[in-house]
Amino acid sequence: MQPTDLSKQWIFKSFIHLMSQQDIRESKLSVRMSEELHIFEKEFGEKGNLTLSEIHLIACIGDFSPINVTSISEKTGLTKGSITRISKKLLKLALIKRQQINDNKKEVYYSLTAKGQKVYVIHHRIHLEIEERFMNFLDKYTADELVFASKFIQDLTEWDY
Repeated sequence: MQPTDLSKQWIFKSFIHLMSQQDIRESKLSVRMSEELHIFEKEFGEKGNLTLSEIHLIACIGDFSPINVTSISEKTGLTKGSITRISKKLLKLALIKRQQINDNKKEVYYSLTAKGQKVYVIHHRIHLEIEERFMNFLDKYTADELVFASKFIQDLTEWDY
């Protein structure tokens, strides 16, 4: 077997391993977020039991408030039905609020409540910590290696297996 073929096989096996590790990494993020939310829950005296989708919806609303369902769907990739279902729970927990702008009864916009803003800040802080760790990880690579890695990841993102 050619060295190039061996490299390709190793890359493929590593890719499969990376894909399987995604669930583990999401679980770790979920645990970390849960620990932070536990502190939040103690402060407010209620349980939220938020999923990552719910937390990311809060993050999207926090980033682009006021925002409607269509825009949330475009930015998150969630279906409008999922957003409606999740928003009902977040409204019930008083993490977000609905409003209509310009007397348009059909168009509903969401923004964060003070409680929702606290969840947003926790999520944002964790993402910044992860980003900082990732940037430190990338420091070991040369500029040329980073250019290659960037192209490779872009191609991989666009590849349809």
